[in-house]
Amino acid sequence: CIVRSFHPHRGMTSGGNIILVLLAVLLINVSAFTSPHQSSSISAGSLFAKQQKKQSAAAGRNLVIKQQLSDMIADMAAVGAGAVAGAISRYQLGNIATRIIAEDKRLSGLTGWHTAAINIFGSFILGSLAGTPTLDASTTKPDAKGISPRMRLMAGVGFCGSFTTFSTFSVDIVGMLNSGKFVRAITYATVNNVGGIAAAFAGFNMAKRMIKK
Repeated sequence: CIVRSFHPHRGMTSGGNIILVLLAVLLINVSAFTSPHQSSSISAGSLFAKQQKKQSAAAGRNLVIKQQLSDMIADMAAVGAGAVAGAISRYQLGNIATRIIAEDKRLSGLTGWHTAAINIFGSFILGSLAGTPTLDASTTKPDAKGISPRMRLMAGVGFCGSFTTFSTFSVDIVGMLNSGKFVRAITYATVNNVGGIAAAFAGFNMAKRMIKK
């Protein structure tokens, strides 16, 4: 009787153990099945965030490059416009001076001196630009006096760069020396250099005084 009552209880214990083992295996399988999806979703989110950062950084760089390219094209256009105006002005002044000298024989000794006059006048303009302050985007005063950086490029690099000519001055000196006109060559070089420096100094001081008023 004791044996009969013992065996059912023992059978129930082993059956319960089997159920517990099955539940444990089931839980392990469920956790193994769900954890890769969770980790993959987390990794996908981090990858998406990194991709968004890369895209925003690339967009910022592209915007900066486009702005720099736009500014460079505008600066080149300003320099080109000033250079065209300066070269045409020097050409026309040279033609006028040559025609006047050719029509009046008393002025024959001034042949070629118009180049010195042009260089001196150009030095005066460039000196005036050097004495004028530059107005940039940080300038907030409504009554501020000066010129923009692009205007400085157009007038200084463009106009004065093509209006004045050191190469023609050098060729004139060589021609005078080759013709044996040493005194004239020295005088011409002195007037060109000293006059140019004096004109630039005068233009610089004049601009400074006008800005202070």
